[in-house]
Amino acid sequence: MKNNTSAILVDPFNYSIRKVFVSDIEDIRAQIVCDMFTCVGIGDNTLYLDDEGLINGTERAVRFVDEVYPQPLAGRILILGNLPNGDSGDCTLSEIEVKSLVKHCCDILPSEVEF
Repeated sequence: MKNNTSAILVDPFNYSIRKVFVSDIEDIRAQIVCDMFTCVGIGDNTLYLDDEGLINGTERAVRFVDEVYPQPLAGRILILGNLPNGDSGDCTLSEIEVKSLVKHCCDILPSEVEF
């Protein structure tokens, strides 16, 4: 990953989708506010999210349209692009495109709120 790699942050705590910049793993952890993250591939991009989101008291989740991911994902989600060498690169989606992929954000115990 190069310095100032562009990413999209989906934040269900303040109902926002915005462009951010990361340079390394520590920046990823800081953006999604976690110690350990997991990844979910979606086409040319990867979702980074808190691997312990369901066991550490995270109260909010993001629900994408089923074609992206069928289950709610706990906590903040950072989206980065995939490079051919396996490294992370700039997100290939715009904020508007990401918004169209988010169905809603919700409490871990469902209570839907539209973006």
